Amino acid sequence: MALFNQLYQIKGLHADMVRKITDVMGCRNIDVFYISLVLGLWQGCSVEPDNESKIEPAKIDPEQMIRYGQDIEYLYELVMMNDKSSSISLKERVDKAFKIKGTDKAEKDEARFTSIMLGGLEFLYNNVIENTTSKEDIFNNICELIQTYLVAYPEKE
Repeated sequence: MALFNQLYQIKGLHADMVRKITDVMGCRNIDVFYISLVLGLWQGCSVEPDNESKIEPAKIDPEQMIRYGQDIEYLYELVMMNDKSSSISLKERVDKAFKIKGTDKAEKDEARFTSIMLGGLEFLYNNVIENTTSKEDIFNNICELIQTYLVAYPEKE
């Protein structure tokens, strides 16, 4: 898929968020990308890219995108299958996830995928990094996020 085998850039204010997250948490841009996708799906949030800002983009090298491409495509399929932004049928969602991806018709879907990742990125930044003064604050924020998830999705016996 063309979206996932080339340089991937996160622009504007979102690039600053990625840098702050990687600096504080000691992870890579690709890790933030993954986490943001999962959080965006979980929270059902999406945000439009900031293409106006002149801030240096946060980049994920093509080699990493290719190396993790299969996993990223899986997340793309999940996003498309979960897309209830408009009243489309399950068949249309399946087509978006498996038949249309990688074609010229997928441009809107790829933009939707990016907006969900950016929504998750903002959620991660706002709930874990922002307004923290220590690593202990970040740890506590992560624990609180996990606890919220466990309450929302209790384990079934």
